[in-house]
Amino acid sequence: MEGHDQTVRFFQFFLDTAKAELSRFAPATAQKNINLETLCDLAIPLPPFAEQQRIVTEVERRLSVIDELEMQVGANLRRAERLRQAVLKRAFEGKLVPQDPNDEPASVLLERIRAASSSGKHSSKSTGRSAGATAGAATSGTATPGCADKNKGTGKSACATKHK
Repeated sequence: MEGHDQTVRFFQFFLDTAKAELSRFAPATAQKNINLETLCDLAIPLPPFAEQQRIVTEVERRLSVIDELEMQVGANLRRAERLRQAVLKRAFEGKLVPQDPNDEPASVLLERIRAASSSGKHSSKSTGRSAGATAGAATSGTATPGCADKNKGTGKSACATKHK
């Protein structure tokens, strides 16, 4: 009976391989049909039993390798997502890069921006990394806090202060 199972397995692998070729003869999309004449013209290889065993063993070995690789890819994708989340968490905690003790806290910077916005003017005094945010806005042609009110809707600053 094992010989029969091996032959059946061989034909399953053959038909799975030939499926793409056979689908050319069944162009319908809802229910594919292949006429008997096409199937009669299909050459089905029938190697000796020992060769069938060797082929089935090799195909199963390679399919198991593919399954293992798929599991590894899935595990690595999950690991990459965990690493991404860990990096983002450390970045938001300020632990990703060494901190400059001369930088003012974000709360102080935000308060200064709010005060400048509410008074209609802004301070050109910036220190450390917080200057980069202001400089990026000034060079991109977008308004900086306090300047937007003077030129509403244009996206440009009417302020004469040079933003660094």
